[in-house]
Amino acid sequence: MEAHKERLDAARSDVHWRIFNDLDMKDEAEMLELAHFLQILLDHAPTSAPVSPPQSADVQKNILGAESDDDVEVDPEEMRSTASTGQQALDLSAIKIAGLTGDTQSEEYETVEYTLPRGPISFDTACRVLEVYRKGGRLSAKGVKKILREHYKMLKEMPNVCEIQVPEKGALNVVGDLHGQILDLLHILDQGGLPSPTNRYIFNGDFVDRGDMGLEICCILMAFQCALGAENVMLNRGNHEEYTICQVYGFQNEVKRKYDDLTFSMFVEVFRYLPIATIVDSQVLVLHGGLFHRNGVTLDDLRRVTRIDYVPKPTDAPLDYNTLEDPQEREMWYLSELNRDALWSDPVQEDIREPNPRGAGVIFGPSVTREFLSNNNLRMVVRSHECVREGFDLPFDDEDLGILATIFSASNYGNSANNGAFMRFTKGKRPPNSLLAGSADAADAPAEPLWYTVTSYSTQEGAGIEDLIKSNQTNLRELVLRKKSELIAAFQEVSSNGEDVSVQQWTEVMTKVTGLMIGWPLLKSHLIPASALKDDGNTVVFAVFLDRFHSLLTQTVGTEEGSSAMMDALYANRQRLEAIFRWFDTDGNGSISQEEFTRGCELINETLPEGEQLRDIDRIRRLIDFDDSDEIDLNEFFEAFRMVDAADGQVDGVIAIASR
Repeated sequence: MEAHKERLDAARSDVHWRIFNDLDMKDEAEMLELAHFLQILLDHAPTSAPVSPPQSADVQKNILGAESDDDVEVDPEEMRSTASTGQQALDLSAIKIAGLTGDTQSEEYETVEYTLPRGPISFDTACRVLEVYRKGGRLSAKGVKKILREHYKMLKEMPNVCEIQVPEKGALNVVGDLHGQILDLLHILDQGGLPSPTNRYIFNGDFVDRGDMGLEICCILMAFQCALGAENVMLNRGNHEEYTICQVYGFQNEVKRKYDDLTFSMFVEVFRYLPIATIVDSQVLVLHGGLFHRNGVTLDDLRRVTRIDYVPKPTDAPLDYNTLEDPQEREMWYLSELNRDALWSDPVQEDIREPNPRGAGVIFGPSVTREFLSNNNLRMVVRSHECVREGFDLPFDDEDLGILATIFSASNYGNSANNGAFMRFTKGKRPPNSLLAGSADAADAPAEPLWYTVTSYSTQEGAGIEDLIKSNQTNLRELVLRKKSELIAAFQEVSSNGEDVSVQQWTEVMTKVTGLMIGWPLLKSHLIPASALKDDGNTVVFAVFLDRFHSLLTQTVGTEEGSSAMMDALYANRQRLEAIFRWFDTDGNGSISQEEFTRGCELINETLPEGEQLRDIDRIRRLIDFDDSDEIDLNEFFEAFRMVDAADGQVDGVIAIASR
């Protein structure tokens, strides 16, 4: 009986894990679409437009500037530079954060700052940065900018594809996505040890977004790379280290909240120079996403990419660059596509190569992987980018087992109850419980093989299947809200009486409209209320089914506790609305002036056909400006959308009066 229950629980977990992954990929595709919209504005607005990318003279001045006079000198006996050895000479317990004890933050937190010492960033300085953040403190704005300046200078001298060696009597650790979750980084550094010449690290992108401490993670990693050099610490670029993506996913808000817009712009400029990939001992390629849209790709091709020009979804891309007559233009588009592939692609078990549902890159199978490895004399690909249940996964089977691995280091990512993990490479004598890098075929083993072990963990105690189910239910409800008008039209099209559909028809419509190939019948009891079912549960009254979602939301309206939940749930497009608000708010002061609103609407109109353009712009502005202050704040912006949404008597995410 107990074994049967365990099997049922495992099957239940598998179903909800697949749902989580599909929803996560769907979300990323939609966010990429929003980023694409913002990129259209960037590309087509005049240079004086409010959406110009962060390339201002202030950014260049600060990122290329000399060391600030406000950096402080310290006693050389206290701060002995040990970057050349990587040994810790600093007593980290000497760092005192006023008002902090243990993990408890006091009201003094905002005023406690650590200023970096004058001179190059040493290993001791990097350790201090780590401990300041561990204790809940913060760096001064000048300290953050100093790290960015030093890192920028280093990155500009680095190639697209870097190389690193596993130390003879040490190890090389590979860390996957961290997504602003600093507890996972602290755990990895505690378990794996601090970076040093005998304990090297590759951090494989997606340091920022989703979690709320991406800035601190970046400062720690950048400081250690500045201190120890790229031969000991490597940072690869992830798909989230890009202006439009980290604008819609939260990093921009995080940095502006903690410092200012100039600091965010400096981060974006540094991100442009992060390398695409790192090769380990001429055997293992480590890159964030995956492999490429065609065969024959070489490492030399990747080395020719102009990485600073990367955009996730270019607005003027040709349908097929192979048809271009100009060979230089054809080459440019080929290389830019490789860059997107490297950051966005995902492996699948099927032996295919197809466009990625994420909206960029491809999905690819084992044959594509083997061809690339053989073509470039490599044994293995290590990539991240994809949340996997144990933090580590070998997606291919049988003779292809081991030629590609996924490593993901953010535990309980999105309340999915996943583990995080990191890989540890060594060479020489095989360690216990280790795997051979590459194919397990003994005949294929190199003269000096690399071995790796995997450490899996969770820093989120108590996370389990119920949290995953709750997260999925919330995300599915939000998706249904966003798609409600499309669902109504699709249900009416297949219904024989305009009121109900069979469960099979319900499944087909849900799959078609949401784009999710998941087990909808298994979710019937979670999504469809009993009042929407008839004929012994075989027929769905779709109006009642859809009404369930706005009913769940309106239960919270009118209470202070519920208003935030309503906003989060109703505005599954909350991030989209905030991104649009920030686009209008050109001076970043938290409100949209009359001039900003008019200018933004005029720019939008320039991209729209004549019959679809916004009209009577000033009247629209006055309707949103509830307090008649000639400025629109974020609350007014959201309230306007809520009122329009509710104009049909239902708070359901459908703007019913939009076409009146």
